[in-house]
Amino acid sequence: MNTTLAPVELPDLPPQITSRYITLSDRDGLNVHILEAFPNTTNHSSTPNDLILLLHGFPELAYSWRKVLVPIANAHQGHHVVAPDLRGFGRTTLTGSGSVSQVQYEEALSSYHILNIVEDVCSLVRALGYSSVAMLVGHDFGSHVAGHCVVAHPELFTSVVFMSVPFGGVSGPSWSQASSEEGGDKAQERSIASSGADISTALAALQPPRKYYMAYFSTRSANTDMLCGGEKALYDFLGGYFYMKSGKWDGNDAQPLPSSFSPSPSISELAMDLATLPEYYVMPLHESMPDVIARHRRMDVRMTWPSGDEVSGGVYAAEFSRTGFQGGLNYYRSALSPPPPERVAQLRALAGRRVEVPAAFISGARDWGVYQTPGAVRKMREVVCSGAGGMQDEDFVLIEGAGHWVQQEAPEILVRELARFLEKRGGKLAVKGSATRNDVLDVKAKQSVATALHSHSNAHVPQALEDQKKPSVRAEGILFTAVAAIRV
Repeated sequence: MNTTLAPVELPDLPPQITSRYITLSDRDGLNVHILEAFPNTTNHSSTPNDLILLLHGFPELAYSWRKVLVPIANAHQGHHVVAPDLRGFGRTTLTGSGSVSQVQYEEALSSYHILNIVEDVCSLVRALGYSSVAMLVGHDFGSHVAGHCVVAHPELFTSVVFMSVPFGGVSGPSWSQASSEEGGDKAQERSIASSGADISTALAALQPPRKYYMAYFSTRSANTDMLCGGEKALYDFLGGYFYMKSGKWDGNDAQPLPSSFSPSPSISELAMDLATLPEYYVMPLHESMPDVIARHRRMDVRMTWPSGDEVSGGVYAAEFSRTGFQGGLNYYRSALSPPPPERVAQLRALAGRRVEVPAAFISGARDWGVYQTPGAVRKMREVVCSGAGGMQDEDFVLIEGAGHWVQQEAPEILVRELARFLEKRGGKLAVKGSATRNDVLDVKAKQSVATALHSHSNAHVPQALEDQKKPSVRAEGILFTAVAAIRV
């Protein structure tokens, strides 16, 4: 354990949350900053607690879990709950790099490959003194990291919760890296890659021309753009960005895209569908993300940090002003780039494996992240999570009124859902006196491919993907490859 780096003093943290560093000697001396909470000893026994690990997304930090760390830790018999700043984020740094070093665009992407982040997570678990994790929870990009963790190391993680972004499984190396003995598969991947290039061209040909946000995040200019030239402007940008992706923004009437229902959507159909997504996902071709947010802020003065979160917004602005965004942006760059040669065999071995531990999906009902990739939800539920553990109907949960930042927008409901999931599968976590689940949205899709009917009930889960025509696996595959093909 590292004793040279002082705990970080952060505002709006309950006293039960502590900050400390753990040095991972087997990860080139990575100093991982964590926020953690233990159960209140006056209400819980002193027996060892199981570990629950929370992985943040972009542009977030361990701090994003501040509202749920203590309630989860104190629930029933108690748990040790840990939220790390992932590599490239916040206070996590390499030994000797100092606390204020900024990741540079020119640095090697191999450190940010998702399998390298998986190895960071596994090393952290061991350094914390555990041989297993009772529940791994990943939000946004952290959902992809969590998925790769449980596929690669099912012996270490006994359950998983994906939040806001469906986990579509581990993708194998691109067709250009496939071995010559994989003739049929190679030809198929070549066809999909060609379709990916076509869809990026189709997006750029729309009026107005568009581009995908992950492509923008992969550009050299994105970090400088998003720093906005100063902390006050950065604070305003992040406030607008967080608001626009929250349940409060009027444009977040999230529902399945029409091409989700088509057995073989054309490139033009996919492009037209994607163009209907909010501009924080499919952007005007010649605008930066701050340009998008600033334009919407001029039309809606509500687009700022919500009342009560102004201080927390200052934490995000101060941290990203200090570190820059490049570390987090490199996760997207790595996802869109060929894997390091040493990862090709690993990816090939993991591709197609199912999640073999109990799995759940929790998101805000007003989060477009659930539907931005046509077919992704169906693939997650019926293919990727169809293994021994599976994802039961009641464990696919959309929280009414919440958007993308569900752990910050609806922390009490999230804690209750996590408690129910873990209790059901034999975990110790349980919240006494839970209310009825009126605040979980039951979505029943119309047979129309263009709309979905939203209705409220006490039912556990939305049935949108059960009652509608089967979405297209091809659409999901093409779009994922399209992202990798886009260059701006």
